[in-house]
Amino acid sequence: MNFNELKFIKQSFILELEKSIAGQKTSFPFIRHTLASNPIVKENETFQVIVIGGSFYQKALMKKIGGNIRMISHMEGPQPQFLHKKVLFEFLEKHIDPHVKVIALNFAYPLHPATCQGKLDGTLVNGSKENSFDGLVGRVVGESIEEYFQQKHTRSLYVSCANDTICLLLSGLMYHPWNQLSAGVVGTGLNFALFPDEHTVVNLESAEFDKFERSEAGKIIDESSVSPGSALMEKEVSGAYLYHHFNIEAKKRGLLFDKITSTKSIDDYAKSEDEQIARLAKEILQHSASYVAIQVAGILDFCKRDLTFIMQGSLFWKGYKYRETVENTVLKLSPKYKAIFEKIERSDLYGAAKLVG
Repeated sequence: MNFNELKFIKQSFILELEKSIAGQKTSFPFIRHTLASNPIVKENETFQVIVIGGSFYQKALMKKIGGNIRMISHMEGPQPQFLHKKVLFEFLEKHIDPHVKVIALNFAYPLHPATCQGKLDGTLVNGSKENSFDGLVGRVVGESIEEYFQQKHTRSLYVSCANDTICLLLSGLMYHPWNQLSAGVVGTGLNFALFPDEHTVVNLESAEFDKFERSEAGKIIDESSVSPGSALMEKEVSGAYLYHHFNIEAKKRGLLFDKITSTKSIDDYAKSEDEQIARLAKEILQHSASYVAIQVAGILDFCKRDLTFIMQGSLFWKGYKYRETVENTVLKLSPKYKAIFEKIERSDLYGAAKLVG
């Protein structure tokens, strides 16, 4: 793909952002979340953060000291399968500390934001990742947890809830003001989030951006997917699909080898002594990184300022020359503004803590 094509797609991306913020329908879900206008936890108050959504749960006791958040303790363990809300509630009964009143929940499932008692919460849209949450779909998650503990234990809790992309963005507030921040996930999936103003965060769900010419491999992958027509950009970019791109292109070029079953193999092939295999691997990774650069550059130009992107995802951080390709392409696509990429350890915990602290 030549540079003029990348510039054209970037302009289409910016136009979608401008229409979205004006309330017009676009390919972006552009999900707005209103943050609590004032901190919920008090100075020197201990509260708890819980992360649910992966193979392992995490929990941590946090304390607000001198306006900063400090971690007191941290634990993690295998996450059970949440087939029903009762399983979730029983899990929380075991893991919520008996001495805290405020819970910040990083809930990595599809949520529609809701504001309850001045705090951010979310309505569960549907289950995913083999967790169906029967009885909780369509309900406000934090509010439902509060009601359960009040009815069963006569215990008052204050639960704020958001998904993982929002928490990733909020983790940046540990080190930067809101107007210098954006966030991105470039790994198995693809997504970005940004601040349009101090009290609003937007989950773009940028995997859904579709104003670009799909690759032939991308079309094949989409047609055979469980959700044809959706997440078209993600199917061009993310680690969940790149190895399919490699296999399709390798067959097309007549390269003889066993099909690969993970995107990590592309990274290995990029360093291969076989020039044809290495060339294909580098092309696949460059194609993906260029599309990520389009979104980064588009966000820079849309926000009209330098930004620090809090990034998550092994493809971005560990892919062969991946970050370097993104950085170089962004410089060309958005020469007026600068993007800095940072990784924050325990971003999932500290980001959730910012919901209440």
